[in-house]
Amino acid sequence: MPLRAAEQDQVQLAATAAGKTVDAFMRDAVLHAAHDPFLAALEHAATRAAADRIQHGYAG
Repeated sequence: MPLRAAEQDQVQLAATAAGKTVDAFMRDAVLHAAHDPFLAALEHAATRAAADRIQHGYAG
């Protein structure tokens, strides 16, 4: 989904403040999010909860 104009402005300001191009800033943000241990733990918990629900659905 493309960024809205206001979102593009926010990214541009943040990139400028970080001394990076918008592309470099976005790349760093995406890579940082992909390697975030909290996010990984949250995704693992969500996957496990979904699997538990499916398993319980078949058991019933």
